Amino acid sequence: MKMFYALYRKELSGARNTFLTLLGLIFGFDVFLTFRIKSLGYNLVFGLSFLPLAFLCFWGIFRPLALTRGEWKEGTAPFLRSLPVDGWRILGAKLLAAFTEWVGLNLATFLLSGLFYAAAPLFGAERLPLMKVTSWTETLKLMMMIGLTYVIGILLGAVICQLSFLLGRLVNRFTGLVSLASTILLVYLTSKGSELLAEILTFLPFISIEDPSPNLDIRLLQSASFSVSLALLIEFTLLFFVSGWVMEKKVEF
Repeated sequence: MKMFYALYRKELSGARNTFLTLLGLIFGFDVFLTFRIKSLGYNLVFGLSFLPLAFLCFWGIFRPLALTRGEWKEGTAPFLRSLPVDGWRILGAKLLAAFTEWVGLNLATFLLSGLFYAAAPLFGAERLPLMKVTSWTETLKLMMMIGLTYVIGILLGAVICQLSFLLGRLVNRFTGLVSLASTILLVYLTSKGSELLAEILTFLPFISIEDPSPNLDIRLLQSASFSVSLALLIEFTLLFFVSGWVMEKKVEF
Protein backbone atom coordinates (compact mmCIF):
# COMPACT_ATOMS: atom_id res chain seq x y z
CA MET A 1 0.00 0.00 0.00
CA LYS A 2 2.93 2.35 0.55
CA MET A 3 3.81 2.17 -3.13
CA PHE A 4 0.17 2.83 -4.07
CA TYR A 5 0.03 5.97 -1.93
CA ALA A 6 3.40 7.06 -3.32
CA LEU A 7 2.04 6.73 -6.86
CA TYR A 8 -1.16 8.51 -5.82
CA ARG A 9 0.78 11.45 -4.36
CA LYS A 10 2.96 11.54 -7.47
CA GLU A 11 -0.11 11.77 -9.71
CA LEU A 12 -1.64 14.48 -7.53
CA SER A 13 1.57 16.47 -7.59
CA GLY A 14 1.81 16.14 -11.36
CA ALA A 15 -1.80 17.25 -11.80
CA ARG A 16 -1.46 20.31 -9.56
CA ASN A 17 -0.82 22.80 -12.36
CA THR A 18 -3.71 21.46 -14.41
CA PHE A 19 -6.02 21.62 -11.39
CA LEU A 20 -5.03 25.21 -10.59
CA THR A 21 -5.45 26.22 -14.24
CA LEU A 22 -8.96 24.78 -14.42
CA LEU A 23 -9.82 26.27 -11.04
CA GLY A 24 -8.66 29.66 -12.30
CA LEU A 25 -10.75 29.30 -15.45
CA ILE A 26 -13.87 28.44 -13.44
CA PHE A 27 -13.27 31.40 -11.13
CA GLY A 28 -12.57 33.68 -14.08
CA PHE A 29 -15.77 32.53 -15.79
CA ASP A 30 -17.79 33.42 -12.69
CA VAL A 31 -16.08 36.81 -12.45
CA PHE A 32 -17.01 37.40 -16.10
CA LEU A 33 -20.62 36.47 -15.33
CA THR A 34 -20.63 38.95 -12.45
CA PHE A 35 -19.98 41.79 -14.88
CA ARG A 36 -22.73 40.53 -17.20
CA ILE A 37 -25.54 40.48 -14.64
CA LYS A 38 -27.00 43.81 -15.76
CA SER A 39 -27.16 42.82 -19.42
CA LEU A 40 -28.11 39.15 -19.06
CA GLY A 41 -30.14 39.25 -15.86
CA TYR A 42 -29.44 37.59 -12.54
CA ASN A 43 -31.44 34.41 -13.13
CA LEU A 44 -29.66 33.60 -16.40
CA VAL A 45 -26.24 34.35 -14.92
CA PHE A 46 -26.99 32.15 -11.91
CA GLY A 47 -27.92 29.29 -14.23
CA LEU A 48 -24.81 29.82 -16.35
CA SER A 49 -22.63 29.57 -13.24
CA PHE A 50 -23.35 25.82 -13.29
CA LEU A 51 -22.11 25.50 -16.89
CA PRO A 52 -18.63 24.20 -15.89
CA LEU A 53 -20.34 21.07 -14.55
CA ALA A 54 -21.09 20.01 -18.13
CA PHE A 55 -17.39 20.23 -18.99
CA LEU A 56 -16.41 18.45 -15.78
CA CYS A 57 -18.67 15.54 -16.69
CA PHE A 58 -16.44 14.78 -19.69
CA TRP A 59 -13.28 15.77 -17.83
CA GLY A 60 -13.95 13.18 -15.14
CA ILE A 61 -14.25 10.47 -17.78
CA PHE A 62 -11.26 11.33 -19.94
CA ARG A 63 -8.79 12.61 -17.33
CA PRO A 64 -7.71 9.13 -16.12
CA LEU A 65 -7.17 8.18 -19.76
CA ALA A 66 -4.90 11.19 -20.23
CA LEU A 67 -2.86 10.23 -17.15
CA THR A 68 -2.51 6.63 -18.34
CA ARG A 69 -1.71 7.58 -21.93
CA GLY A 70 0.86 10.09 -20.70
CA GLU A 71 3.09 7.28 -19.43
CA TRP A 72 3.57 6.00 -22.99
CA LYS A 73 3.72 9.47 -24.50
CA GLU A 74 6.50 10.50 -22.12
CA GLY A 75 8.27 7.14 -22.37
CA THR A 76 7.99 6.42 -18.64
CA ALA A 77 5.77 3.34 -18.91
CA PRO A 78 8.67 0.80 -18.82
CA PHE A 79 10.08 2.43 -15.67
CA LEU A 80 6.65 2.46 -14.04
CA ARG A 81 6.14 -1.25 -14.66
CA SER A 82 9.62 -2.00 -13.31
CA LEU A 83 8.48 -0.83 -9.89
CA PRO A 84 7.29 -3.45 -7.37
CA VAL A 85 3.63 -2.63 -7.91
CA ASP A 86 0.97 -4.42 -9.94
CA GLY A 87 -1.17 -3.07 -12.76
CA TRP A 88 -4.25 -2.65 -10.59
CA ARG A 89 -2.45 -0.28 -8.23
CA ILE A 90 -0.98 1.70 -11.11
CA LEU A 91 -4.36 2.24 -12.74
CA GLY A 92 -6.04 2.72 -9.36
CA ALA A 93 -3.62 5.48 -8.36
CA LYS A 94 -4.27 7.34 -11.60
CA LEU A 95 -8.01 6.85 -11.30
CA LEU A 96 -8.07 8.02 -7.69
CA ALA A 97 -5.90 11.06 -8.42
CA ALA A 98 -8.12 12.08 -11.33
CA PHE A 99 -11.21 11.52 -9.20
CA THR A 100 -9.79 13.67 -6.38
CA GLU A 101 -9.10 16.46 -8.86
CA TRP A 102 -12.60 16.09 -10.34
CA VAL A 103 -14.29 16.27 -6.93
CA GLY A 104 -12.32 19.40 -6.04
CA LEU A 105 -13.35 21.16 -9.26
CA ASN A 106 -16.99 20.19 -8.79
CA LEU A 107 -17.00 21.45 -5.21
CA ALA A 108 -15.45 24.73 -6.34
CA THR A 109 -18.15 25.13 -9.00
CA PHE A 110 -20.96 24.49 -6.52
CA LEU A 111 -19.34 26.83 -3.98
CA LEU A 112 -19.10 29.70 -6.46
CA SER A 113 -22.67 29.10 -7.64
CA GLY A 114 -23.77 29.12 -4.01
CA LEU A 115 -22.09 32.49 -3.56
CA PHE A 116 -24.05 33.78 -6.57
CA TYR A 117 -27.24 32.55 -4.93
CA ALA A 118 -26.43 34.06 -1.54
CA ALA A 119 -25.39 37.40 -3.07
CA ALA A 120 -28.61 37.90 -5.05
CA PRO A 121 -29.74 40.92 -2.95
CA LEU A 122 -26.43 42.66 -3.66
CA PHE A 123 -27.37 42.68 -7.35
CA GLY A 124 -30.90 43.90 -6.70
CA ALA A 125 -32.45 40.51 -7.41
CA GLU A 126 -34.55 38.08 -5.43
CA ARG A 127 -33.23 34.62 -4.70
CA LEU A 128 -34.80 31.90 -6.79
CA PRO A 129 -37.44 30.03 -4.76
CA LEU A 130 -36.43 26.60 -3.56
CA MET A 131 -38.50 23.53 -4.29
CA LYS A 132 -41.26 23.03 -1.75
CA VAL A 133 -40.51 19.90 0.24
CA THR A 134 -41.92 18.35 3.38
CA SER A 135 -38.53 17.22 4.69
CA TRP A 136 -35.12 18.54 3.71
CA THR A 137 -33.48 15.57 5.40
CA GLU A 138 -35.28 13.16 3.10
CA THR A 139 -34.54 15.39 0.11
CA LEU A 140 -30.82 15.37 0.90
CA LYS A 141 -30.87 11.58 1.25
CA LEU A 142 -32.49 11.29 -2.18
CA MET A 143 -30.03 13.75 -3.73
CA MET A 144 -27.12 11.81 -2.26
CA MET A 145 -28.45 8.59 -3.74
CA ILE A 146 -28.86 10.14 -7.18
CA GLY A 147 -25.44 11.80 -6.86
CA LEU A 148 -23.89 8.43 -6.03
CA THR A 149 -25.31 7.01 -9.25
CA TYR A 150 -23.79 9.92 -11.18
CA VAL A 151 -20.36 9.51 -9.56
CA ILE A 152 -20.24 5.76 -10.22
CA GLY A 153 -21.27 6.44 -13.81
CA ILE A 154 -18.32 8.83 -14.20
CA LEU A 155 -15.93 6.26 -12.75
CA LEU A 156 -17.34 3.59 -15.06
CA GLY A 157 -16.81 5.84 -18.07
CA ALA A 158 -13.25 6.52 -16.92
CA VAL A 159 -12.34 2.85 -16.56
CA ILE A 160 -13.89 2.12 -19.98
CA CYS A 161 -11.54 4.69 -21.52
CA GLN A 162 -8.55 3.27 -19.65
CA LEU A 163 -9.35 -0.29 -20.71
CA SER A 164 -9.94 0.75 -24.33
CA PHE A 165 -6.54 2.43 -24.44
CA LEU A 166 -4.83 -0.64 -22.99
CA LEU A 167 -6.58 -2.90 -25.51
CA GLY A 168 -5.24 -0.66 -28.25
CA ARG A 169 -1.73 -1.18 -26.87
CA LEU A 170 -2.08 -4.94 -27.44
CA VAL A 171 -1.62 -4.49 -31.20
CA ASN A 172 1.31 -3.04 -33.08
CA ARG A 173 -0.74 -1.29 -35.76
CA PHE A 174 -3.99 0.68 -35.78
CA THR A 175 -3.84 1.17 -32.02
CA GLY A 176 -6.09 4.23 -32.18
CA LEU A 177 -8.68 2.41 -34.28
CA VAL A 178 -8.67 -0.57 -31.92
CA SER A 179 -9.08 1.74 -28.92
CA LEU A 180 -11.99 3.55 -30.58
CA ALA A 181 -13.70 0.29 -31.54
CA SER A 182 -13.15 -1.04 -28.01
CA THR A 183 -14.69 2.10 -26.53
CA ILE A 184 -17.80 1.82 -28.69
CA LEU A 185 -18.16 -1.89 -27.91
CA LEU A 186 -17.65 -1.44 -24.16
CA VAL A 187 -20.11 1.46 -23.99
CA TYR A 188 -22.70 -0.68 -25.78
CA LEU A 189 -22.08 -3.71 -23.57
CA THR A 190 -22.14 -1.74 -20.32
CA SER A 191 -25.30 0.14 -21.28
CA LYS A 192 -27.11 -3.10 -22.08
CA GLY A 193 -25.58 -4.83 -19.08
CA SER A 194 -26.62 -2.07 -16.68
CA GLU A 195 -30.20 -2.22 -17.95
CA LEU A 196 -30.30 -5.97 -17.42
CA LEU A 197 -28.63 -5.83 -14.00
CA ALA A 198 -30.86 -2.96 -12.86
CA GLU A 199 -33.95 -5.02 -13.66
CA ILE A 200 -32.54 -8.06 -11.87
CA LEU A 201 -31.52 -6.07 -8.79
CA THR A 202 -34.84 -4.28 -8.28
CA PHE A 203 -35.87 -7.01 -5.82
CA LEU A 204 -33.18 -5.94 -3.36
CA PRO A 205 -34.17 -3.74 -0.40
CA PHE A 206 -33.17 -0.11 -0.63
CA ILE A 207 -32.81 2.82 1.74
CA SER A 208 -36.20 3.94 2.98
CA ILE A 209 -36.90 7.56 2.10
CA GLU A 210 -40.13 9.36 2.85
CA ASP A 211 -41.67 11.38 0.03
CA PRO A 212 -40.12 14.88 0.35
CA SER A 213 -42.39 16.41 -2.30
CA PRO A 214 -45.87 15.63 -3.62
CA ASN A 215 -44.55 16.05 -7.16
CA LEU A 216 -42.11 13.12 -6.95
CA ASP A 217 -42.73 9.41 -7.37
CA ILE A 218 -40.30 8.68 -4.56
CA ARG A 219 -40.40 4.89 -4.65
CA LEU A 220 -39.73 4.84 -8.38
CA LEU A 221 -36.85 7.30 -8.02
CA GLN A 222 -35.13 5.61 -5.10
CA SER A 223 -35.64 2.09 -6.46
CA ALA A 224 -34.30 3.02 -9.89
CA SER A 225 -31.37 4.96 -8.44
CA PHE A 226 -30.35 2.18 -6.06
CA SER A 227 -30.56 -0.63 -8.62
CA VAL A 228 -28.77 1.41 -11.29
CA SER A 229 -26.04 2.44 -8.83
CA LEU A 230 -25.45 -1.17 -7.85
CA ALA A 231 -25.44 -2.29 -11.49
CA LEU A 232 -22.90 0.39 -12.44
CA LEU A 233 -20.76 -0.49 -9.42
CA ILE A 234 -20.69 -4.16 -10.45
CA GLU A 235 -19.68 -3.22 -13.99
CA PHE A 236 -17.03 -0.79 -12.74
CA THR A 237 -15.52 -3.45 -10.46
CA LEU A 238 -15.45 -6.01 -13.26
CA LEU A 239 -13.91 -3.67 -15.84
CA PHE A 240 -11.35 -2.37 -13.36
CA PHE A 241 -10.28 -5.93 -12.62
CA VAL A 242 -9.98 -6.64 -16.37
CA SER A 243 -8.04 -3.40 -16.92
CA GLY A 244 -5.56 -4.26 -14.19
CA TRP A 245 -5.13 -7.76 -15.59
CA VAL A 246 -4.47 -6.41 -19.10
CA MET A 247 -2.00 -3.89 -17.68
CA GLU A 248 -0.29 -6.57 -15.61
CA LYS A 249 -0.17 -9.50 -18.01
CA LYS A 250 -0.71 -8.46 -21.61
CA VAL A 251 0.49 -4.95 -22.38
CA GLU A 252 3.98 -4.66 -23.81
CA PHE A 253 6.12 -1.73 -22.73
